Amino acid sequence: MKLQAAGKASKWYVYQKIVIVFILFLLPLISMNIWLNYKGMSVTKSAILNSSQAGASFYSKQLDKELYFIRNLQLQLINDKDLQKLSFRGSLLEDYEEVELIDQVRDRLSTLMASSEYVVNSGVYVESVAKTISMSSGVTGTPNDEMMQITSLLKITPKPSFYLSGNRIFLIESANNNSIVTYIEISRPMLLQALNEIAKLYPESEVLLGSKEFGTMLTTAKQTDESTEILKLTDEENANPDRPQIKKAHGVNYFITRSNVGSLHLSMIMYVNQNELTRPLSQFITWFYTLFIIAIIVMILYSFSVNVMIHRPLSKLVKAFHMIETDNLNITIESKTKDEFHYVFNSFNKMARRLKNSIEENYEQKIALQHSQLKQLQSQINPHFLYNSFFNIYMMCKVGDADSAAELSQRLGSYYQYITRSGADEVPFYKEYRHALDYCDIQCIRFSNRVSFAYDEETEIPPSITVPRLIIQPIVENVFEHAFEDGMMEGKVFISTEYGEGKLRVSVEDNGNLATDEMIGQLSGKLAVDSKTIENTGLINVNNRLRLKYGPESGLTVTRSRHGGLKIDLIIILESMKEAAACTDC
Repeated sequence: MKLQAAGKASKWYVYQKIVIVFILFLLPLISMNIWLNYKGMSVTKSAILNSSQAGASFYSKQLDKELYFIRNLQLQLINDKDLQKLSFRGSLLEDYEEVELIDQVRDRLSTLMASSEYVVNSGVYVESVAKTISMSSGVTGTPNDEMMQITSLLKITPKPSFYLSGNRIFLIESANNNSIVTYIEISRPMLLQALNEIAKLYPESEVLLGSKEFGTMLTTAKQTDESTEILKLTDEENANPDRPQIKKAHGVNYFITRSNVGSLHLSMIMYVNQNELTRPLSQFITWFYTLFIIAIIVMILYSFSVNVMIHRPLSKLVKAFHMIETDNLNITIESKTKDEFHYVFNSFNKMARRLKNSIEENYEQKIALQHSQLKQLQSQINPHFLYNSFFNIYMMCKVGDADSAAELSQRLGSYYQYITRSGADEVPFYKEYRHALDYCDIQCIRFSNRVSFAYDEETEIPPSITVPRLIIQPIVENVFEHAFEDGMMEGKVFISTEYGEGKLRVSVEDNGNLATDEMIGQLSGKLAVDSKTIENTGLINVNNRLRLKYGPESGLTVTRSRHGGLKIDLIIILESMKEAAACTDC
């Protein structure tokens, strides 16, 4: 029975999928909790801020109402019939009648002062009798200091809603072309006391009375710079006096409420550190962050438990299968639990033992067979040019070219010493490369009048790299036998090497003109076939040896040379051998 798993391959582990699904289910709950907490805090914060706005507005209206009451009394005083009579008939009145009217005006002034604790002095100037009637200085003739001060204030234009003289605040009204002037001095300490009462609504709150024109008149703050900065912030364009604002001054966020005191054309501004207003919410914020941290801890503990119970056993099993893929069967998975994984691990161990027993029965025979094949392939390399070389030495001796004969004999001896010596099947690459160059030297000495070769030094190839013996010389031999057999006079062989990222390449090119496209295609087809038999052809022999040793990606490739002849690339993939060795060590 065949079991098939549906779906596409995924890069995600089962452990990661479980944790992600758990987090995806938990995120909506956490998000809703965050939203509800912030929504609740926002509503509560708005309620607190609105309450503070209402409290400040109430006190400002009370103050405004009190000052309007004083103004109304002042306007009633200036229209009092006794005061008007005193003004119109002052110079015609007899002394007794004048004194009686003055006493009645004083009674009205006394009533005005008693009507509000904000009034510290009230008085009236009557031009017709040239006197001022004041509750602080009594009835005095003019000119006097009090009247001169009031007269100087009357020169201010346009007429303000109140008058400032040093730290003193006056409400002044006149009638009949300034023949009657009433004035009331407002108590500055009482105004400041009223502002202090408002400031007691919240801890660390301050209240100021001022405007853009007059600046800060009164403030409960010890530092007037702070109040001045707050006043500037509230005077910005588009500032709504009926809407609370949150502004930053001196690095602190302040909640600011602004109410108009219409009787004085001033603004009463209460500002308080926002943290002080929202301090009751800090406990809820602490609990919120505590619950959030607990949720994070729960997710971490859940992820850790899934990792221990599921991911780690699965990872062991997957690693074991990877090791089996590298033909490493000396592996046993230990199980300390008695769950489902215990059964899976035991079944895997039994399967690995059975595979190992089955492979061991055939492995040694297969290795021996491959070794014998390598020996047979290596032994088939036929140095058929030996006889021609001896004949060339004979001819050189006959013509008296002793130097060439000596050099050819030396190269020939080195050549046959390399191919006939016993020892390991693999040799360092630089020796194999040197042997191929010796072969080229021999051929070039034999055909010095028409053949030459050029080569690259293999300095970039590590000396530790080893290759099978006699894999380069057959390629070079093929060039001399087939590329130049038409007797061309300027034949040339080009040999180069390249190494990088575990890949070794040796390229042999010629400038011969005998390699047709059809011949190149046929040779490429033969090299591409994975032949299991022993071949007599030198190139196919080398190709089989390389594939048998290094895998199907190694071997020979044939293409057209840039010099016009044939180009043969010898490719050895060394990285695969390194990876296989690393996996075996695991």
